[in-house]
Amino acid sequence: MPREDVVALARRLVAVDATNPSLVPGGAGEAELASVIADWLRARGFEVRLVGRDRARPSVLARRRGSSAGGSLLLAGHLDTVGGSGAISGARADAAGDSSPDAAAEPSGPADRIVGRGAYDMAGGLAAAMVAAASAPADLPGDLVLAFAADEEFGSAGMEDLLAAIADGSLPDAAVVLEPTDLEVTVAHRGFAWFRVEYEGLAAHGSQPELGVDAIARATDGLLAVRAFADELDARPRHPLLGAGSVRVATIAGGTDAATVADRCALVVERRTLPGEPDPGDELERVLAPSLPARIVPLVARPAMEADAHAEIVRAVVDAVEWATGTPAVRRGDPWWTDAGLIAEAGIPVVLVGPLGGGAHADEEWVSTASLGTLVDVIDGVIAAVCGENGRHQRKEPS
Repeated sequence: MPREDVVALARRLVAVDATNPSLVPGGAGEAELASVIADWLRARGFEVRLVGRDRARPSVLARRRGSSAGGSLLLAGHLDTVGGSGAISGARADAAGDSSPDAAAEPSGPADRIVGRGAYDMAGGLAAAMVAAASAPADLPGDLVLAFAADEEFGSAGMEDLLAAIADGSLPDAAVVLEPTDLEVTVAHRGFAWFRVEYEGLAAHGSQPELGVDAIARATDGLLAVRAFADELDARPRHPLLGAGSVRVATIAGGTDAATVADRCALVVERRTLPGEPDPGDELERVLAPSLPARIVPLVARPAMEADAHAEIVRAVVDAVEWATGTPAVRRGDPWWTDAGLIAEAGIPVVLVGPLGGGAHADEEWVSTASLGTLVDVIDGVIAAVCGENGRHQRKEPS
């Protein structure tokens, strides 16, 4: 397939509004984009189905079966976009975009880039995966599986549904997540966990506080404990790619009015975790025990990810990047979370590689058109390495 097709396809995908409605009430959701992708893949011979617990927000699962017993490769990404500069991603709470659901603005910009909501994160990666998978050799021994998830930017329900559907058969041998990495190779990223910490007190008139129990005062002890825990985490040995873990209080809610001793106060605590760290819930219970919270309620937790440095998929992606770019591949760790954490937790070796660009979740999001062609070449090389005869297939020259 000619290289220009990946640019045209990326523009087509960016033009579809896929604003996550969990972030922006009234957002369009993923259904239209899922339908466009499903139709494109079916027209090129893929077995395609839409999966998910919410039929209004489907994920796309597609397969192209190999001709014999080669290795199987999962190419993964997400359909949804944030809605602009006020919407905060649940899974990627490090970045922001605009509060209006304007994701479907026609992609624009100079010839060397596509500008538009979701261009970088991550329509460009989806388009490259689709083009590379569709143009793989007809006699490829191994299976190609494409899993494009709804809801990655909030709760990751889509990838959970996709992995459950994939698990009905044999798991792929390896996976590549096409999140934007500027053509570097992400081999590790942090996990995260959110908790609501509830404190109870006893209401009393503000003129006689000794007759009540101040829940806010109790929560203040919790705030100080969380701050001390943050210092403890910062003092621990650092991960070579991810640095230190972190903890912070994200929100505080308590009290009813100025004249009443607060009978309730709640903190929401975020913990960003490293591979191999203790259970974050157990740690938080230890840290907060002296402040006597009434309850610590887990909200959501997602695992950190770290690929085995000697895994075949790491070697395949690094080799493919060097082959496609002509320069040494950069291995890196990312502070944010992605669906690669769930893929790794399911037992599938996984790394991330994606296009060059900028402005993820921002008003001026863009992706480099040249990097999309390079990314197709990278995926070509990975497909050849994983799905070829005995794990290796004759590589074509980069286009």
